[in-house]
Amino acid sequence: MTISTMAVGELEANCHIVSDAEQHAVLIDPGAEPNRILAYLGEKQLTPVAILLTHAHFDHFGAATGILDVYTIPIYVHTLDVPLLLSAQESLADYLGMQEAYRPIAESQIRTIEEGEALKFSEELTFQVLHTPGHTPGGVCYRHKDVLFTGDTLFFQSVGRVDFPGGNIKDMRASLRRLGSLAGDCTVYCGHYRNTTLAHERVYSPYLIPREHR
Repeated sequence: MTISTMAVGELEANCHIVSDAEQHAVLIDPGAEPNRILAYLGEKQLTPVAILLTHAHFDHFGAATGILDVYTIPIYVHTLDVPLLLSAQESLADYLGMQEAYRPIAESQIRTIEEGEALKFSEELTFQVLHTPGHTPGGVCYRHKDVLFTGDTLFFQSVGRVDFPGGNIKDMRASLRRLGSLAGDCTVYCGHYRNTTLAHERVYSPYLIPREHR
């Protein structure tokens, strides 16, 4: 499995492009600049099979409609974040001054996911869904073995905001405790900023409760 990350849009949200040996790709949080993402797929001769959203704020799915204009693929989002995905207001597109760029996604293309679900797109492209609310009600992380895509739940020595509509500090604390207590170590691919590891965050982040590695 190969992972490439590009920071897209004014807010530099990380779009993670995860591909397998057969050149299939899953796009995690394509937040902006669809032409740039499409150009990368063409350059690397990758065929996208799905879009996965860690949450439904516009800076994390703003490029989805442009990609869906070219590829007929599903977009996965937690059930509780579907209302955000379908609204320029609730997705914060208007708050971010991007309401004119917002285009609704057809409900027929949306696939809802839940806690504990296993997503399998190929032998390599498999992901476990971890529901981690706090930044949004339907925030999730996606885990593949020792790789964790955390969206805006966990950053390098920081965490996502909880002061937007739907944010909840108690939920965020519980989600961070859960991530901190996961067995072993994971490389963490964040929604913004640089990547990190759970081992690093257990030592240096004030937001995770450390525990001995198992």
